[in-house]
Amino acid sequence: MKIINKKLIVGMCLGTFAFMACAPVSIQTQGLQERLISISNNSDVSDIASSVRPAIVAINGISEEGESVGSGVCVASGGYLLTNSHVVNDCQAINIILADKQRSTASIVYEDTVLDLAILKSDVSLPYLEIGDSDELSVGNDVLAVGTPLSLSLTHTFTKGIISALNRTLKVGSTNGSGYMQNLIQHDASLNPGNSGGPLLNSKGQVIGINTLKISGGEGIGFAIPAKSFASLLDSLVDNINYQIPYLGVFGYDSEIAEFYNQSDINYGFYVIDIADTSPLYNAGVKSSSIITSLNGKPIRNTLDLKDELYSLDANSVVDLEFYYQGNFYQITTSLSQKN
Repeated sequence: MKIINKKLIVGMCLGTFAFMACAPVSIQTQGLQERLISISNNSDVSDIASSVRPAIVAINGISEEGESVGSGVCVASGGYLLTNSHVVNDCQAINIILADKQRSTASIVYEDTVLDLAILKSDVSLPYLEIGDSDELSVGNDVLAVGTPLSLSLTHTFTKGIISALNRTLKVGSTNGSGYMQNLIQHDASLNPGNSGGPLLNSKGQVIGINTLKISGGEGIGFAIPAKSFASLLDSLVDNINYQIPYLGVFGYDSEIAEFYNQSDINYGFYVIDIADTSPLYNAGVKSSSIITSLNGKPIRNTLDLKDELYSLDANSVVDLEFYYQGNFYQITTSLSQKN
C-alpha cells in the first residue's frame, strides 16, 4: 500500500502535513451518460450531493511502489478528470471507480508535481461539473468536499464545512526538491487519506478547488488547489488535445510574500526567485528579484493571475511583459517557448 507524506512549511509557521492517498481494484468498463450537471440556486445539500455524485470517481493507481487510492472529478466533456499528481504519479495503470460501482481506466494528459495537480482522460464518457470562479470566494462560504476516505469501500463520501482562509502558501519539500503551492484555499471540511484529488464544491455544485492535503494531527485544517490554477489550462487542453503548454521558465512566488520578508517594496505581482537558462526571459533583462506585474496588458497580482493568463496562450505566442526591478518598471516583448 503506497502512502505519500511530505513536510511543508506554511508562511512563517512550521507544521507537518500529509498528502492523502492508498488499496486494490480490478478493471471493467462502463460508460455513463455524458452531460453537464447544473444545480439550481435553491438546492439544499442533499440535492447537490445526489446531483454531483455521477461526476465523481474513486482512483486506484498501480505503480512499482505499490497502489494508491485517491479521488477525482470530471470537469469537461470527453471524460477529462482532475485529481492530484501524488495519486497518479509514476503509475503504470490508473483505474477509476464510477458512481454506479462500474470500473474503467484513465491516462494522464497533464501533470504538475509542485502544484500537485494532474489532468486525466477517462476511457469512458462521464457527466461533468462546471468549474466555479475561485476569485469570488470569501471566508465563511459553505463548501462540500467529496472523496474516498481511507479505502475503496467508502467511495463518494461527502463532508461539509466552510472556507477558513484564502491565499495560503505552503513550501513543499520532497525527494524532487522544493517548491511553493500558492494561493491555496483553507477549509474545515473533513479530509482523510483517499480524499486527495476530490473536488471542493460551492453551494452551486461547482468545482472551486481540488483537495490536496491536510495537517497531520490537526483537526479541520485542509487545503485545496483553487480553480483559477487550472481553469485556463483545462480549456486549452479540451479545445486541443495536442495543446503545447507555453513556458516562461520563471520560478518564484507572490510578491506579497516577498514584501513580508522585506525582499520587495511592492506587494503585488509575481516575485522571481530564479530563471531557467532555457527561459525566453533569460537574456531579456528579467533578473532574480524582478517582479512581473503585467502580461499582455493584463494585471498580474499574484501567481494565479500569471498562470491563468499564460495557459490561455499558445506556445510560441509573442507577449508583452511588464516587470519591476530595483525601483523601475520595464516593458519587453518576447516569445514564449514550449514546456517540455
